Amino acid sequence: MSVRLLVTAVILNFGLNPSVVIAQDSQTKPKVTVTSAEMKPVSLTEVFTGRIEALDRVDLIARVPGFVKSINFKDGSSVKAADVLIEIEPDSYEATVTEIQGQIQAAQAGKKIADIELDRQQKLYAKGDTPQAVVQKAEAQQGEADGHVLELQGSLQNAQLDLSYTKITAPFDGRIGLTDLSVGAFVSPEGGTLLSLSSIDPINVTFPVTEAELLEFRARRAKASDSEPLKLQLILADGTTYGETGSIEVADTQVQSGTDTVLVRGSFPNADGSLIDNQLVRVLVTDPTQDKSLVIPAKALQKDQSGYFVFTVGSDDKVEKKPIQLGRTEGAEAVISSGLTEGDQVVTDGVQRVHAGVEVSISTPQSTSSATSGN
Repeated sequence: MSVRLLVTAVILNFGLNPSVVIAQDSQTKPKVTVTSAEMKPVSLTEVFTGRIEALDRVDLIARVPGFVKSINFKDGSSVKAADVLIEIEPDSYEATVTEIQGQIQAAQAGKKIADIELDRQQKLYAKGDTPQAVVQKAEAQQGEADGHVLELQGSLQNAQLDLSYTKITAPFDGRIGLTDLSVGAFVSPEGGTLLSLSSIDPINVTFPVTEAELLEFRARRAKASDSEPLKLQLILADGTTYGETGSIEVADTQVQSGTDTVLVRGSFPNADGSLIDNQLVRVLVTDPTQDKSLVIPAKALQKDQSGYFVFTVGSDDKVEKKPIQLGRTEGAEAVISSGLTEGDQVVTDGVQRVHAGVEVSISTPQSTSSATSGN
């Protein structure tokens, strides 16, 4: 009697349905989903902690003493270059300008008299009617008059400069910080900062990069046949991604002592002013250079005391445990440095139901998703 007939006889002897037993036998195979390991271009993304920095930031102080006449801004408001922010009472400075202008007019009249006297003495000397000493004295008086006019003109320039300082203007487009200034307050150069102004758009971000990361990046770029500019993104404190993409501006020329890092600076558009000076952010640096790497879905990764491993399914539908060397993860994908070859069938779903040596029933990702949607 054949084995098949013997088994059937035993089943019938116990009153069992052969078709049910055969179905149950097929269902003992765990169902898993597999995905092929493939070589594909993968970009590199690293995350760093950085701070937002305004391109321009300045503390404005009074350059002349006086009482505040008007304040032409609100705390936190945006201003344009050359906007008058604070006016200091100008009366005394205007009076000084007027006074010096009058002195200049008088000095210029004195110079004119000196010019006439010198011309007269030179003519008399030519006729022999006056000695040379008198001519020399007239020349000296004319020079003294010229010098007095120049001196007063310099004083006028200083007075006009002081008068211009009574209007404190914005040196660039930016945003005003918090102030405690009031109309009528006395201000002076010795009084310190009146207000702070920071530029808004564009805005910088600086972040430290370790020496090892910098060397790895340079080696990657050197090997690439066609490298593209790095792309920057910002993750804000609430976990949202800033809507604009930035670019690398410059890397520092020296390593920071104590941390062995190099400061890198990037730039971002900030037209709406949503990024604030000194804000803490996470910086995503993506190198879009497309180097081919062996890639599998990240959800296939498993880890034990020995390190990372994956389950693969061979042509005999049996599971094999393969230790791997993980390069990095990029989103939902894992880059594998060693342990797998292109085309290996890696278990992505049903991992918890298998172990090395077990025979499985393979389900494609498409059929799995269809079954799920049907439930």
